[in-house]
Amino acid sequence: MNKLRKINKLLKIIITISLFLLVIALSYAYFTAQIIGSESSTTITVGGGTMNITFAGGSNITMSNIYPKATAWGTKNFTVTGNNTTALTMYYNLTLVVTTNTFISGTLKYSLTSTNTGSNGTVAPSATMKTINTGTSSILLGNGTFIGPTSGDKVHSYTLDFYFLDTGVNQNENLGKAFNTYVKIEEGIGVCNECLNTKILEQYGGASSITEAPAGTFASISGSNDNLMYKMDDDYGTSYYFRGAKDYINNNIIFGGFQWKIVRINGDGTIRLIYNGICPDNNCTINSTGTSTQMGTSAFNPNDDDNKYIGYMYGGAAGVASTSRAQATTNETNSTIKTYLDTWYSNNLSGTDYKYYISDTLFCNDRQLESEIGGPATGTGFGASDTDYAALYRLITNKTPNIKCGLKNDRFTVDETTIGNGVLTYPIGLLTADEASIAGLVYNTSNTTNYLYTNEFCWSLTPVYYYGGAANYLFNLDIFEDGYPIYNNYGVRGVLNLKSDTLVIGTGTVTDPYVVQ
Repeated sequence: MNKLRKINKLLKIIITISLFLLVIALSYAYFTAQIIGSESSTTITVGGGTMNITFAGGSNITMSNIYPKATAWGTKNFTVTGNNTTALTMYYNLTLVVTTNTFISGTLKYSLTSTNTGSNGTVAPSATMKTINTGTSSILLGNGTFIGPTSGDKVHSYTLDFYFLDTGVNQNENLGKAFNTYVKIEEGIGVCNECLNTKILEQYGGASSITEAPAGTFASISGSNDNLMYKMDDDYGTSYYFRGAKDYINNNIIFGGFQWKIVRINGDGTIRLIYNGICPDNNCTINSTGTSTQMGTSAFNPNDDDNKYIGYMYGGAAGVASTSRAQATTNETNSTIKTYLDTWYSNNLSGTDYKYYISDTLFCNDRQLESEIGGPATGTGFGASDTDYAALYRLITNKTPNIKCGLKNDRFTVDETTIGNGVLTYPIGLLTADEASIAGLVYNTSNTTNYLYTNEFCWSLTPVYYYGGAANYLFNLDIFEDGYPIYNNYGVRGVLNLKSDTLVIGTGTVTDPYVVQ
């Protein structure tokens, strides 16, 4: 292997890459919520303000005689400066336009470093080692904003690096290849058209066309050909969720070498995914049923003699009885299934660039009692006391799911502590029973066409009840049942949240799934 690397470097693949990053500095005039200027060598000022784009050191960079190495072969620094006297917002989009790329796909990569130098508005998000595919393409780098009035010039600074990495194998197939590209900076409208959440909403006519589900919806399963999207408030704002059949809903996505099903857009704009199987090289057949849809199997917790074991984390060591509800729900000891999910995340995502796509959005392990949401008096929620939990009243008695998480202590996050509890090691969890309900499942009723159905018993994150020395926990994601002891081994389908600005290609169908770029 080392010999091949040396040969590759000695050959010094003769390639010249010219990156034309716009011909000259650009300016856009801004007036009553619209940028109305175009590419120009002079600043256009109309009423409200201007936005000026400047490339440091000229518009071009040239990389000659390049060979595989770990450091960047070319770097372009540029700034976007906003000056706005109105109270309106100026939007702009950054796009990498590739006019020629004959390199093998995956050979060339780029990184974008973004700095809000002027501390105004938002910059396009930084990105690390993103792949540039073969052929012509337009890669959305991101969107930025300036918030008016800016009180003078405010600067957003960017550094764009290009890489030809050493893969450790023979790369002579890239001899004589060519690559030409430029950065296009243009007016924006505040919408990322290539972002996943935008593409999802566009399927249903946009956010303004999506309504709340009609009364009584959750008392029945979704139909065998339903392709629906409804909205419901969560802890962050308005969430938009899929409801219906796997053959009709376009919610398939490839991310990190794995396939997933999209469950909903969270109220903060992030996108919730549930695991659906492996996808080597981002090329696979979408799984429908069977154990291939699972990460594996695990117990939820090894013990069933205390209410505390319904917790994703719980108080005290395993085997030590809880003495109060506060002590039972203290998040200090990992559950068996949390350890399983943390290990999976550590092995598959933690050490990769994919981790930068993942959001610290909460997972709800709702440990409220039935009596706390209007139901009858129940047990104490600790020790060996028979206890009915809130989900029993919501989903079995009333069939009224709620994707708000009632207690901050039960909102599991990594670092975020304004809404969440900040106790997780990694941003991974499980789906709630309420999310299964809004997706189209109904308690104790089979729905084999639903997109969550796999014909396997799988854990949710929602406790049902604890009776007589057996902590029965699971709302099963197969036929949506309860009554499964937490010490049994059942399927694990982990859940992640992708950041709101995640860029994708594809349409989400089984044959053309979304693929994260």
